[in-house]
Amino acid sequence: MESLAKAAIDAAIKVGVAFSDVRIENTITTNIEMSDGITKRATMSRLKGAGIRALIDGAWAFGQCTDLTASGMRRTGESVAKLALATHERVAAKFGIEGKTFTDSVHLKVKRPFQDVSIEEKVGLAKMIDDQARGFDKRISNTRTTYADMWSELYVANSLGTAVHIENSLPRITCMATAKDGANRQRAYKSIGVRGGFEQMQTEPVQVLGEESSKLAVELLSSVAAKGGVHDVIMDPILNGVMVHEAFGHACEADNWPAHATVLEDKVGTKVGPESLNLSDDPTLVGQRGTFEYDWEGTKTRKRHLVKNGILTDLLHSLESSSRLGMELNGAARAQSFMYEPIPRMSNTFMERGDWEVDELIADTKQGVMLCDFNYGYTEPSKGQFMFQASHGYLIEKGELGQMVRDVSLAGQILDVLAKIDGIAKDFEMEAGTCGKNGQLVPDNSGGPHARIRGVPVGGM
Repeated sequence: MESLAKAAIDAAIKVGVAFSDVRIENTITTNIEMSDGITKRATMSRLKGAGIRALIDGAWAFGQCTDLTASGMRRTGESVAKLALATHERVAAKFGIEGKTFTDSVHLKVKRPFQDVSIEEKVGLAKMIDDQARGFDKRISNTRTTYADMWSELYVANSLGTAVHIENSLPRITCMATAKDGANRQRAYKSIGVRGGFEQMQTEPVQVLGEESSKLAVELLSSVAAKGGVHDVIMDPILNGVMVHEAFGHACEADNWPAHATVLEDKVGTKVGPESLNLSDDPTLVGQRGTFEYDWEGTKTRKRHLVKNGILTDLLHSLESSSRLGMELNGAARAQSFMYEPIPRMSNTFMERGDWEVDELIADTKQGVMLCDFNYGYTEPSKGQFMFQASHGYLIEKGELGQMVRDVSLAGQILDVLAKIDGIAKDFEMEAGTCGKNGQLVPDNSGGPHARIRGVPVGGM
């Protein structure tokens, strides 16, 4: 890989650009889909190739190469560099790339590599969970279970001197169950995704995933539609993480600043929430789905303290954004594959723990609603507006959890909502996800503790 990357970079620089980088990738994936006990799909695939960029005076050019030979890489490097030269006089903003260089080789150790596990065993796991979900209750009318794993090898090099080899291994399993009682149909979804080998699919939480999904679906049959209004809300860790990730984290991605596309544009170094509020993005956490040692530009990662004691202190940077904004590079550039350009993205994003016990937080809330899990929603980072529908919730009456509710959502403007957080619990939970931006999907995690927001709009029927 080293010689191939050098061939492309040398060819690009020889043409006359100021900067060039290469990402050579080898990724193997497995996907299995089970529905009502029947295997609907089982696929294995390999993605292998290189993404090559060149920059001069603020003009980027990007190309892909699947001819992983010295001549193939040289040709692509030359072509990309010529494209950058042809467009550099037309760019609106001229800039160069500055940053530290890194050289390293990281080998991820797992107990059971995916390639050592037969497809029969993987299908068997999916079927076991799907059967478990279907057998939980006679009211379960439909189940869908998916298993996926990805092993990836990546080599990143650039003309500044960076040369980094990294590996990743990500298994994930999900189960969706539908419960039916007459005309009443309710659906519930559970998912577990981590970093590691197949051994992570043999843990206790995975082994009962089907049961947990069906249990929630059946419980939802006795729920009632929520009534809208302004309420005190306690978010569970999952919904909390969704809000932090979607409504705030995307607004912290530094490519929004040159585009003037974030509600936080003039907020760096200023107060965006109460002093008790701390929001972080940390790709260094062990065993998490959003963890990686170096980003797709070869920059070593570190924890990003997005909000510290209520103050916006850090952003998520690529080489370009850190150079243009004059801020510290922190390893947040990610890409779906070599077919895409790396852009600032989140990793494991969460609200830090507070000092309340969960029971104390509920008891201190005389009237309100606890919102749990996540169905769907939307965000507008440039305005800070959001709406998230929870999977379910519970009315809080006189400091106690009461009736289960459904069709309930949380909405608002993120800076207004953060200012109303007045209680953060000690517990902590993360939920695996897949984040979309600019047509790219990357694995991530989000979460936090239970947290209370005073007087926010809650949507219902």
